[in-house]
Amino acid sequence: MSGLGAAWYRSIKTASRSGMRVERAFNDPSAALRSGLGVAIALFGALAWLGPAHAVLPALGAQLTGMTSILPGYRRGPGLAAVTALGLFASAFVGNAVAPWPALFVLVLAVWAFGAAMFWALGTAPGIAASLTVPVMLTIVRPPRDFHDAVEFALLIGGGAAVQVVLIVIWPDRSWNAQRTALADACASVADYARRLSRDPDAVFDPNALAQARAAATLTQRQARRRPVELSGIRVLMDEVRAVLAALARHGSGKGNRPGLGGSSNGNSDSGGSGSRNPDGEREQVRDLLDAAAGVLDTAAASIRTGSVVPPSTALLTAMERAARDSLVGEAAQDAAEKLIELLTQIDAVLRETDEGEEGTDGVPKRRGILVRPDVRQRLAEAGRTVRHELRLESPILRHALRVAVVVAVTDGITKVLNVQHGYWAALTVMMVMRPDFSQTFSRGVARFAGTLVGVALASAVVELTHPGPWVAAVLAVACTSALYLVMQSGYLVASTLITAYIVFLLSMDGLALASTVRERVALTLLGGLIIFTSYALWPSWQTVTLAGRLADLIDTTGVYAASAVEAVAVPGRGSRRRAREALLNSRDAYLALESAAIAAAQEPVRDRGPSREGLTRAHRALARLFEAAVVLQTHRPADDEPSGPAAAPAGTEFAHTLRDALLATASQVRHGQTVDTADLEGALRTWRAANDGTPSAVLRDVAHLAAEANHLQELLVTLDTAR
Repeated sequence: MSGLGAAWYRSIKTASRSGMRVERAFNDPSAALRSGLGVAIALFGALAWLGPAHAVLPALGAQLTGMTSILPGYRRGPGLAAVTALGLFASAFVGNAVAPWPALFVLVLAVWAFGAAMFWALGTAPGIAASLTVPVMLTIVRPPRDFHDAVEFALLIGGGAAVQVVLIVIWPDRSWNAQRTALADACASVADYARRLSRDPDAVFDPNALAQARAAATLTQRQARRRPVELSGIRVLMDEVRAVLAALARHGSGKGNRPGLGGSSNGNSDSGGSGSRNPDGEREQVRDLLDAAAGVLDTAAASIRTGSVVPPSTALLTAMERAARDSLVGEAAQDAAEKLIELLTQIDAVLRETDEGEEGTDGVPKRRGILVRPDVRQRLAEAGRTVRHELRLESPILRHALRVAVVVAVTDGITKVLNVQHGYWAALTVMMVMRPDFSQTFSRGVARFAGTLVGVALASAVVELTHPGPWVAAVLAVACTSALYLVMQSGYLVASTLITAYIVFLLSMDGLALASTVRERVALTLLGGLIIFTSYALWPSWQTVTLAGRLADLIDTTGVYAASAVEAVAVPGRGSRRRAREALLNSRDAYLALESAAIAAAQEPVRDRGPSREGLTRAHRALARLFEAAVVLQTHRPADDEPSGPAAAPAGTEFAHTLRDALLATASQVRHGQTVDTADLEGALRTWRAANDGTPSAVLRDVAHLAAEANHLQELLVTLDTAR
């Protein structure tokens, strides 16, 4: 087998295994029950009022809208469901209006599919919700007789969807449950980081949980006022705790005492005036402090999950204070330990509701860490900007949208030309399976085919053996979709099986699920899958080719954050602190984007484009160490309510500019596949040292470490393979 063939074989095998995997994961039973009840109300009501011939449409609208309430996200309220319901209504009306003209219908279908696929730019939930509107247009099996018939069809679909919207309004999700989980996971991730630092001072922090907590904390002003006290303020404190943990581990491991780039100009030690040092004892004490901090954070996570304070936190804090007073640790480690205890005490106070806080202008206590969610007009404007940003040929989202539009239109056109009964099933497979990346598309394609086989076989066997009446078939359909809502996280194989069975039982109410259609549905699903795979082979959209750009983005944002961290120390103030915080969040977003792209690229059958896996791993590790060095440095900046200490250091600002310019140039060179040039950071650091502007030696030592990590990154990138 050739190298290319072997690569495709390995990638398809990996994707197939992923698609066939079944997880023991469940959605919120309350949300699943509510969505199942919505389908039951729409289906049984329409069955009693309109008869079997028309009951399928409200049931389809209710089933698709119900899925929006269990999509991933933190605000799956009536807003997303209402928008989906309007989309279903519009899709049904437009599809019916142009159904009598097959050529026009295929053109409209392509445009609609393109628009729906572009919603992936806004995230997973909007992308899936928009994709759900296309099946309604595809499943028009009875072309309308006139305009009135098209309106009636759309109203039936929209009416079933409206049932779900009303249910979500009167039966909302459990308040703050998702936010509690996200914040508790973030707290637990910092606890795990502290535990790993106690064993390895070079441990790297995974920001995924903190990023999710930030997404969960994006609230409206009204939500922010109603948020439980244990969910306010802790997220930002977690970032500060994480930074102090890294500083404590670094200084307590002895690494903080070694001269960094440029050496030490004054020979100051980190002994805090003590003439004798016990490095082993200091490391042991720091390990004890880190383990105790992990314990405090674990209890805080448990408190956040349950909403009640777990008592052991106070005992652990007391033990930490006692340990920190031990004279074994050096000055830098002592300062880090004191900051850590102060931060953990603040977290404990928030959980115990003892932190009164400062009142805002509206009489509501100000809380740290609130992310104000924009209003509807602002969100629509932001969504428009995001989608417009993706309207460029190099955008994976635009390529996905174009591929979906062409493949769906071609598939539906072929089945119409051949006059295939139930031909929409092939185009429906294309629309529901295709995703912006290779691995998800192939895994879902395999799972879709296998699930269709199982679902059609089981449901058709039940129909043929029992010949259920309309009401019995309706009960079976509701049972299938209720199970679907509960186990959607178990994998697409299970979901596809239940969706297929649901549709078969729905159609059987009107006598459409005949045994002869089993072969047709299986064959059309296979046809849709083959068209999908062919489209990817002819017009691929590999994540591998985006890795150099993603890596450059991370270098860019990490460089800006490192320079901002230097400025926050050299020129203390609210402005520099805010800029450093914004740069940290931008760097974290770039880190997650590169990580996501690397995971997807690892399953693709291409290996000769972009950085090699080994080179990318080394660069990723070097960037993580640079980021950690910036995090440690930022612990030296004073809090907003503390004196700023020494006057602003112009030499420090100049060093920050040199560092930023050097890493921005490095990012540009990596992005364009050019040879990376190293910058002279040592000269800028010597200038800062020679300025003698009162900058503490501990700050200069950590700046030297930061510069050394930046130089190490550049030297590593000189040999990085960035073949395009």
